[in-house]
Amino acid sequence: MVGYTVIGAGLAGLSLAMELHRLGAEVEVVEYRDYVGGIHVLTPEVRSIINDLLNHVTVRLNTAAVRIGNEVYTVWRGGYRRLGNNTIIATGFRVMTMPELGIYGDRPAGIYPHHAVLDILYYNLLPGKNVVIYGNNPYALSLARELVKRGAVVKIISPTGLNAEDLRGYADIIIGRVKYVKGRGRVEKVLVNGEWITTDTLVISMFKPFNPFPGFKAVGQAVIETYDPNIVIESSRIMARELTNESGEFLMIDSDLPIYPGNRVSRDLRRVIILCSGGCRVMVNDKEYVINGGASIIELPDVDRVSIKRVVS
Repeated sequence: MVGYTVIGAGLAGLSLAMELHRLGAEVEVVEYRDYVGGIHVLTPEVRSIINDLLNHVTVRLNTAAVRIGNEVYTVWRGGYRRLGNNTIIATGFRVMTMPELGIYGDRPAGIYPHHAVLDILYYNLLPGKNVVIYGNNPYALSLARELVKRGAVVKIISPTGLNAEDLRGYADIIIGRVKYVKGRGRVEKVLVNGEWITTDTLVISMFKPFNPFPGFKAVGQAVIETYDPNIVIESSRIMARELTNESGEFLMIDSDLPIYPGNRVSRDLRRVIILCSGGCRVMVNDKEYVINGGASIIELPDVDRVSIKRVVS
């Protein structure tokens, strides 16, 4: 069977490689860091899944994917290779920029994207001693836990409520938005809810899906806005089955909501992920489903054509 190159050795990329390998395909996984796990590296329950996947999947570390002109290459020390259509992107979330988030003011040292702090912690260093994390998701919480464990003083600023019982007494959670940064050589304070919070470090942990190579298919958080590891893993299973569809038969979908992997799915699989930010109710032909958490896995009926419509109250 044809071989595939998977860009990214996080949960999505390793799950996809494992499923493709199980289906009889040859797979190469490449990762530009010198460790695997991606954004889930600090999440113990997900890390155990990743460690298990590594027993079956080989990863080429320190290998980047770059676009040169109209072509995409994998590049490593001493070599490179042009990538073809059998490439799948599993690069995960990108961190939102400060202009996107409406954060103004100075741009001193001490402002980090989430992934940079993961790298710093991996090498047993700290980004600062008094850290503000701006994020509204489980990854902001896992980062806070790790920083507190290593001796940092942490505040989490979140636009929405966060449930973090295990952080009570260790890290403050403030509901609000970071609006302004002050600092000369390094961050000195940030403005939240009209009040200045003293800090030496600001970590941006707000995310958006991002496929850096849109000409290729993508899995996981590179294309789906979800914090649920089960959705991430399922996207990889769906993609693997789509890539290795033996029957060649497909089911067509009419939908007024985004669906993964698209409006044509393998008839052998008949499974999609329906995306609905904030949750909603949908009709799949004549059956109603509730979408929670922004995305849900739906088993489709075995018919030639499926209609997916949002229920408007």
